[in-house]
Amino acid sequence: MMRFAAGLTATGVIGFLLLEALKILMVPVTAWVMGLLALALKILLITLGLVAAIGVGAFFYRRSRKASEVA
Repeated sequence: MMRFAAGLTATGVIGFLLLEALKILMVPVTAWVMGLLALALKILLITLGLVAAIGVGAFFYRRSRKASEVA
């Protein structure tokens, strides 16, 4: 019975220490993950903006070429 209680106590102490370590580590890890997500969103938005600008440019270029062929 004492071995069971000692094992339960050791598990509780180890669990408590792990929980406290995670509390300390979660703040920088969360900030790091949020930074990565912000960077990924910025890259995505810049890429979409470039693709849209190229698409609009190509559309007007073709439109002007067709207009000059007709005239």
